[in-house]
Amino acid sequence: MADAFLARLPSLGLGVIVFCSFYGGSILVSRLILRATATHRRNVGVVFARLVGAAVVLLGFLVSFSIVAPSFQAADLIKVLGIGSVAIGFAFQNILQNFLAGLLLLWTEPFRVGDQIRLDNFEGTVEEIETRATTIKTYDGKRVVIPNADLFTHSVTINTAFEARRWDCQLAVKTTLRDLDSLKARIVDAIRKAEGVLPDPAPEALVVDLGDADSDVIKVHISWWTRPRQHQMLATYDQVLTAIGKTL
Repeated sequence: MADAFLARLPSLGLGVIVFCSFYGGSILVSRLILRATATHRRNVGVVFARLVGAAVVLLGFLVSFSIVAPSFQAADLIKVLGIGSVAIGFAFQNILQNFLAGLLLLWTEPFRVGDQIRLDNFEGTVEEIETRATTIKTYDGKRVVIPNADLFTHSVTINTAFEARRWDCQLAVKTTLRDLDSLKARIVDAIRKAEGVLPDPAPEALVVDLGDADSDVIKVHISWWTRPRQHQMLATYDQVLTAIGKTL
């Protein structure tokens, strides 16, 4: 047995060298693909880099195994894979589902790294999109790992999909009916001057409730547009309320 092992030692060493060469080549090819797609469709580059890298590693394994075991035939491996593929499919159904969903998300790019998204009760900034799961950082500093199948099969709100978002809120203001036009004009002017409010579309102030007959408190619905990121919207909200408070 020792003689047989020593006889196979050169082919074993050559097989290891060949596999390491293929593995190094897969890393190099993946980096080249990522570099070529760094400024355009980065997620697609990630998909191709991982698929090509995995294909090169698999090819290297087959070549190395054929060197170590010359009697090995590719047809034998195909038979084994054909028999075991059904069992593997059932055993790893969720993993395969998340993997395929991850590839589709990376390919279609409904959102990218850095976007702020919301799925059910989870909301935050996308940190990483992998083939199995997507990682987001919530606004209070928590990390949430979401399976890609959930992102692919459920409705996802992408808060930063566009360059502007609208913010709405209601004010209860004490005034008389004769001063409504003046009141709305002052509110709109205060909103327009607040830091962070975009000039187009213009802010609005709409009366939605005149209150009771014995009360002079009315409700005004106000809205404005600002940048879509969470901290920008909150900062603008603070500026708007401060400006309205000083005006009224």
